[in-house]
Amino acid sequence: MKRDLIFITSLVLFISNGMFSQHTQKFKEITKNLIAIDSSENQYYYTDGAIKKTAKSRVYKTPSYSYSKDFGKVLTYYKSGELKSEQELDNYGNELSVVFYNQNGTTWWKSETLEIDSKLEDATNFFMVTDHIKIVKKLKEYKFGKEIGTMYLKEEGKVSNGKKFGVWKIYDEYGRIKEEINFDS
Repeated sequence: MKRDLIFITSLVLFISNGMFSQHTQKFKEITKNLIAIDSSENQYYYTDGAIKKTAKSRVYKTPSYSYSKDFGKVLTYYKSGELKSEQELDNYGNELSVVFYNQNGTTWWKSETLEIDSKLEDATNFFMVTDHIKIVKKLKEYKFGKEIGTMYLKEEGKVSNGKKFGVWKIYDEYGRIKEEINFDS
């Protein structure tokens, strides 16, 4: 029995450490001692009773405060009930991937997180300081093409904490590159 428990614990630690490959080694080191004291599944509603959001959250306790962070799959909905967004969050509420939908179900925006890092040296102020996390994402924005009658990839590139960098590609309705903009120069 004890051997089974050790195996299961080792497996859970292996999976949870490997799950978030976007996290830098420094980020993993800083957060390794942040332990959630509680978790819950939550549903939020519009005033008319329609579902607005479903999410799981974790509560972290520090000497001064408790902090609640959404994690895992988070779904948001339009008032009419159609799916608005799907997010996958890490254990600390950082976006790993996001897809936004128009009300007709077509995709208008996607993001995939490539790297999550922190400027902190330890976890002491992890939840109190808001600008210590660096997140690098690959973004794709879609647009409706009148000539083709459907959505198409309009532009794609990378951002670091919301600021564009590197080469961004801008496409026409037929998937041809119209322009490449280098945000590093």
